[in-house]
Amino acid sequence: MKIKVLFITLIGLMVGVVFLDYPTLPPQTQEGKEKTITYHIPPCLEVYEQIEIYSDSFDIPKQYAYGIAYNETGYKGPFHYKYNPAQTSSANAVGPMQVKVNTARHVNKDNVTIDKLRTDVEYNVMTSMKLLRKLKNKYGDWKLVFGAYNTGSPLINDYALRVYNHKINWK
Repeated sequence: MKIKVLFITLIGLMVGVVFLDYPTLPPQTQEGKEKTITYHIPPCLEVYEQIEIYSDSFDIPKQYAYGIAYNETGYKGPFHYKYNPAQTSSANAVGPMQVKVNTARHVNKDNVTIDKLRTDVEYNVMTSMKLLRKLKNKYGDWKLVFGAYNTGSPLINDYALRVYNHKINWK
């Protein structure tokens, strides 16, 4: 699995940097030190990589993890180069998995800021997968889990059914 993630990340990075001219940071220079170049990976690949890692870590089926990202922010996979993970909903849920600050603070027992939750893809995805695992342990049924993720109450609504029936279909 790690080789698959690395391969897709490398291919996507090459496509993003070479063909789409994805922005990079200028070389960092300091007296007596070598020059280094740091590349930004496209957000679509970062979301892909973090979902792959944290869905495995928290034993969340990938189709459900990607279903949450798709239903929350329109994420269409590792080659969705126009994807913007730093979205905010009318309910103040933020980031690729649309997590609220108070939810993240409860799940992670920390003092996260809304800016970190909106812009730190790894933290946002990790929080979402951790929350899904807690909800699954509590309610047992994935449909109830998705209803709770969406509304705060364990119910089966249209959102829960969309996530439950999500098919990974990247083109």
